[in-house]
Formats: sequence, C-alpha cells, structure tokens
Amino acid sequence: MRKRDIHPRKARRDYFKARRGNIKDSSLRSYEFPTRDFIEFLESNGIKSMSEVDGYHVEQWKLQRKDDGIKQITLVNNVKHLRRFIKWCESASIVQSGLYDKIEVPSVSREQEASQDKVTQEKAEKILEYLEVYEYATRQHALFQFLWHTGCRISGAVSLDLCDYDPQQNHVKFRDRGETGTALKNGGQGERNVTLSENVIEVLNDYIAARREEVDDKHGRQPLFTTSEGRMRRQRAYKDFVAVSRPCVYTNDCPHNREIEDCDATLKKRAYKCPSSLSLHPIRRGSITRHLKNSWPKEAVSERCDVSVGVLEKHYDARNEEEKRLGRREFTE
Repeated sequence: MRKRDIHPRKARRDYFKARRGNIKDSSLRSYEFPTRDFIEFLESNGIKSMSEVDGYHVEQWKLQRKDDGIKQITLVNNVKHLRRFIKWCESASIVQSGLYDKIEVPSVSREQEASQDKVTQEKAEKILEYLEVYEYATRQHALFQFLWHTGCRISGAVSLDLCDYDPQQNHVKFRDRGETGTALKNGGQGERNVTLSENVIEVLNDYIAARREEVDDKHGRQPLFTTSEGRMRRQRAYKDFVAVSRPCVYTNDCPHNREIEDCDATLKKRAYKCPSSLSLHPIRRGSITRHLKNSWPKEAVSERCDVSVGVLEKHYDARNEEEKRLGRREFTE
C-alpha cells in the first residue's frame, strides 16, 4: 500500500483529532508531551514526512530522552504513548508497515515502577516561599497552595466554583457537574467536603479579592480559578506549575550544572525541558505522602483525596520503609 507524504506536525494534529471523543481528555493529554517531543526530534533531524521515519529514528529519540535524565518509568510511559501514535499512523498508511511492532518498550522493575516523581515537602516549601514573596495571592500561588494542602486532582481544583468555597466554615465542596463541563473523576462518589487551614483560606481570600479574574465560564458559572477567558484549563495550570517547579526559579541555582543564561529551559515555553521540572500529578503524590508522614490514617487520606486505599498504597505512598515504621509507632502497645 502506498505511503502518503504527511508532515509530522500534521500527522500529530490528525491523530489528536481522531482520538478526541474516543478517550477521556485527561488520558489524551498524556500523549501531548511525548508526541510533541518526538515531532521536534524529527524536525531537528530534517525529517519532513512520516514516511521517512524508521526504527532507527525511534531508537535515537529514546536515547535522547534518556540523556534528558528522566526516570525509567517516565521513559517507559513515553515510549508506550509514542507506540500508540505510530500504530495510528500505520493504520493511516503514513509510516512504514510494521514500524509499530519494531518499537520495544523498555523494561522496568517493580521498584522503578513505584519510584515515581513527587513534589517533596522540602521542594514544596521552597516553591511556596518563592510564591509568597514574589507572586503572593496570584492564581499560581493560590492554586499551588490549594493543591499541596488538599491533595486533590487538578481536574477537581479547576471544577470548583466560588460558591463551593466557604471560608466561614473553613472548607471547600467538590461536586460532580458533568452536565456543565466539570465532572469529577469518580462522579458522584468523588463528592466531598474538604477542610482548609487558616493559611490556605487567607491566600484564597486575598486571591479572590485582588487577583482573580471576575468572569463566568461558558455555562454561566463563576469558577474559583479563572483566566481572562473563563474557567482555568488544566493545560494552563500545567504551564504555570512546570515553570515554577524549575530550581533556577525558586533558588536561582541549577542542580544540573547548566549556565542559567544559556539554558534553553529558562524560557517558560521550554520549561518542560528542565530535568527537575515536574507536571501537576507529582503535587498530588507528594501531598498524599506528606499526609501519611504526618500520621494521617490511610482511610482518612483516602476520603480527603478521593482515592481508594488500594490505589493509594500502590501508586501514592512514596514513604520509605523507615518512614512507614515511624508512622505505625503510635499504634504499638
């Protein structure tokens, strides 16, 4: 069958159009970075048509991702997402037949699988110190403090309306409103009231009073976290956080021995290129770990963060064995 000469960027756009509506938006977003990074790699190597792509290009891209200093589990996930993209390209006859089967997913140990990125308490405190001094009560400050304190998903945070926030009663209400565009991951079962600390309430109050954009979303609702265009979108939140998670921003130093003035990752639009930058989910993982380190029962964390105890233990509990022992000590007779 004749292969078509389709530019890599067009192939990626067509892929997302084809997938949109067939899988959840949150799942589709996980394909954005690996496919974009692969397309940029192809362009930097002079590839102008997907028909030119072969197994060697994929292997060279995998080596480049390794050189970026990413964890093995991240590389595994990146390759899995790329394979799915290549499989679609193969079905559309725009890459070599059989290329999908030639792409090997790297192996990963159980320890590597469990060792996923998280925002440590030390890093969170440094980021908060920076935000409190230089970006006090901005959307970035209010949102990061809220995510770190509650351990909620970003989808839950951006679903909140002003009426869900009750500073007098010190809590916020998560409600499933799928019919107007903000469904909770677990639907009605994910609905809950979450207590907020006085410090978080103070920042949220100042954000609402001075920095929040007073706009409605397309359904006429008043979102808590807004942009000039309406309800804050997950991608906007990602861009905000990945930028502030770079050590050069909150410490003015680079742990990777790069010259800050010459580093491409100092540009906000290239912040994801920094080996130390993180996406949004590690905030949730780090927050849950912090709750557990502070001797919260797993059942209480499960209810607060809308995650089953089983999933919490497998994917979110990043404590080492000694930290787990210390957490059990108060229950020892």
